[in-house]
Amino acid sequence: MFPFVFNLFSGNRPKNTCFLGWGLRCLLLAGGLTGCEKEVDIEVPGHTPKLAVQYNLNTEAPKQNMYIGRSQSVLATDDLWRNGLVKDAAITITDGGGTLRQSFAFVPLEYNKEIGNYKPTNEFTPEPGQQYSLTVSAPGFETIEGKLTMPAQVPVASASFVPDSKNDGYNYVGLLRIQFNDLANQQDYYRLHVRLVDDAEQLIGNFYSVEDNDDIFGEEVEKIELSKVFDDGWAKQGVITFSDKVGAYIGSGLSPKYIEITLQHLTPDLYLYERSKSNYQEDNPFAEPLNLHSNIRNGYGNFGGITTTKYRIPL
Repeated sequence: MFPFVFNLFSGNRPKNTCFLGWGLRCLLLAGGLTGCEKEVDIEVPGHTPKLAVQYNLNTEAPKQNMYIGRSQSVLATDDLWRNGLVKDAAITITDGGGTLRQSFAFVPLEYNKEIGNYKPTNEFTPEPGQQYSLTVSAPGFETIEGKLTMPAQVPVASASFVPDSKNDGYNYVGLLRIQFNDLANQQDYYRLHVRLVDDAEQLIGNFYSVEDNDDIFGEEVEKIELSKVFDDGWAKQGVITFSDKVGAYIGSGLSPKYIEITLQHLTPDLYLYERSKSNYQEDNPFAEPLNLHSNIRNGYGNFGGITTTKYRIPL
């Protein structure tokens, strides 16, 4: 403790009154500064609204709806979901040679004509390895554009499921193991979805991780989470393994017949967008503000590509 502070609280006379006087003056000065307040005007830079879009080409989904919105100033309070919709946009998807592959038309919702989505006017399935461009234009906005190359298809090499002996009519739990061969000499990005289906191809339940995957089979296993993106930077010898105890809630009387595994090979920009979105939504009061990753020229959002592989395990 500083000498003058100790003397003040102990009742002893300070030996150095000059030092005490200096300390008291510092305390008085600090108190005076805390009482000073001044309003400062901050100039907010001007904002030019730009078009915004988030859309993924998917080899599994030839007809997907699209939402076109706009940006606004940081101080604006508009509800962009209801008031930020751009309803007069022209949208095209073309291939690397400039050939039109898909176009869209705005269709309002039946219960509210003021909101809606852009629906494709034709079916289109993108091809792995091909380049595609998304172009969106609308009156009063600068035309925006996104480009991508569809990822290669990556097959699932093997998969197995060992059900838990305590399964009942509402829970389906077991040990799931999936292996696939990672592409060599390049950085790749993936996501796994796993679900239960019946004989009629109807969804019964989606699997979730019951506990953290670990070194279950005596080998190094990456901490992969179902339905979340991951990369191959840690993979050894070109093989990626998911091994985890998983579970799914099912309705009474439903009979699962297959476990359906969906392996998605993602474009780099889609991976970065999903990671930035996850970080943006993280509940951390001390985190710094983050911008979502964007690959849209003259606008905001992401144009991503997904090449899908399916694998089924009979039950």
